[in-house]
Amino acid sequence: METEPIIREPGKFDGEPRYVPFFWGQYLDGWYDVDDGTYVTFNVTKEDRMIFPELRRRRCVRLVERDDGFVCEVRP
Repeated sequence: METEPIIREPGKFDGEPRYVPFFWGQYLDGWYDVDDGTYVTFNVTKEDRMIFPELRRRRCVRLVERDDGFVCEVRP
């Protein structure tokens, strides 16, 4: 059974890809590549792609926590 690619449960990650809470947890643990004060950026690794195949063509994931507490992916 494949996991739903978008989070459907209410909460701070509602409507986001399933890898967003994973990377946000990494951020909270101090594991990120760039924090410019607005966006937190993670370079996508081979291990990340093994866990989340949907990231296979991505170089990075960029997140922002909005004023209302929701965490969202920002895509260029």
